[in-house]
Amino acid sequence: MNNSVTISNNPVIYYRLIALWVLNEAMLGGIIHGLKIPVSGLVVGGCAVICICLIAWYVPQKGAIIKATIIVAVFKMMLSPQAPPPAYIAVFFQGLMGELLFWNRRFFKLSCILFAIIAMLESGFQRILMLTIIYGKDLWTVINDFINGLTKQKTVTNYSLLIGGGYVLLHLIGGILAGWWASVLPQRIEKWSKEEGNRIILTDNAGIISPPPSKKIGGLKKGLLIVWILLILLYVQSYFKIGEPLLPPHISLKILLRSIIIILSWIFIVGPLLKQLLHYWLQKKKTQSQQDIQQVLQLLPVTQQLITESWRTSSGKKGWKRLKACNKKILVNALNPVAGGKIFILSGPVQSGKTTSLIKRTEKRNDVYGILTPVVNGKRMFMNVQARQLFDMEATEEETEILTVGRFVFSKRGFNKAIQVIRDAQDKEGWLIIDEIGPMELRGEGFCEVLKEILASGNEKQKLLLVVRDGLVDTTKEFFQLKEVVIITNISVLR
Repeated sequence: MNNSVTISNNPVIYYRLIALWVLNEAMLGGIIHGLKIPVSGLVVGGCAVICICLIAWYVPQKGAIIKATIIVAVFKMMLSPQAPPPAYIAVFFQGLMGELLFWNRRFFKLSCILFAIIAMLESGFQRILMLTIIYGKDLWTVINDFINGLTKQKTVTNYSLLIGGGYVLLHLIGGILAGWWASVLPQRIEKWSKEEGNRIILTDNAGIISPPPSKKIGGLKKGLLIVWILLILLYVQSYFKIGEPLLPPHISLKILLRSIIIILSWIFIVGPLLKQLLHYWLQKKKTQSQQDIQQVLQLLPVTQQLITESWRTSSGKKGWKRLKACNKKILVNALNPVAGGKIFILSGPVQSGKTTSLIKRTEKRNDVYGILTPVVNGKRMFMNVQARQLFDMEATEEETEILTVGRFVFSKRGFNKAIQVIRDAQDKEGWLIIDEIGPMELRGEGFCEVLKEILASGNEKQKLLLVVRDGLVDTTKEFFQLKEVVIITNISVLR
């Protein structure tokens, strides 16, 4: 599998969808695996199908799905080290089928439904195959005998076939529904993005997701190892009739012993060997995909926070309606990077290092414009971000045109020059910084008018970063009617 594909179509959306897929596999999959929910393939597999279909729609580039699959598997290894090899088999199967079926996007809807059906059926058949390997054919015989005994019917019915067929049918129906839903999602997301109430305002305080701590089960494993060896010896002695069989020949006991031996064999031999080989291969891919992994790693905390906030802000609805509203918010905000993410407010206490951090982060960048206000030799100055040019902010004694805020006296000439720097940059592509919006702007002076011009211009290629001190954020939002704004407390967004 080649993961050296360069993504040129919607790279931001591409990495956001991978982050959603990672959280589905690592978090949702881990929760369902821990709760032993029997239809985990329907839930986790359905979410994975939707993520893959959306990647096919938004990034219709050959190799994009395979590359995403490898990245997801690497994160699954890092965040869910307890995941068994069959979980990786499902991920790679979905990725390979997705790459094949979405080779031509002209048949997108048909491909979505066909892909979802195949992926879901694989999940259903995999579970039945695993049960057969662990418990043997005798399991289905016991099920038939048990139910036929309860019903006391004269004709013998193959209930195990009905149960297995029903389980597969459930996955088939789930595949049809998931595929149909994925096929109409792009149009639905575009419609939802225009609806009120689907925007999420996030703060920038999420932490990096860490892998769960490993549990110390050394003593337990030693005990299980002894039990495993004893059971194998007893099973071999009874099966080959070496002397008088020590184990009763009852079929239920035979199934139980077989399952325990196979499970423990998986724990001690097969599982660790397969996992070690898989992890070795993924570690090599991790090194090759380091840049892509970093992109996703940076998005994971805010994506996790988006999911949490979407669920919290949907609390006004109950049951299925709440789940639907939550999914709407997640998809709209994840797949619409301009809306709700065009205006940022960097907030913090006075003299907390906001300007200093911005000076360092914007150095040697050609996509950042605007004005910063550093203190140089005890005097507040203006700095043209792009030109790195300093000029006076505070008024000199001979200046007559001044602006005052408390004990500070500012130069009107300096402000006019700073305003012109901002105005010249309002049509540029990239970031525009205004440091800062404060009491002067809230009374209609300073950068007030030029900020209103920028907000009215609607430059979709530019993101606006306003520096606002603590206590003035809500007043600033209300004064300038900023409805969709992201409040941040550090400048990691400038990457």
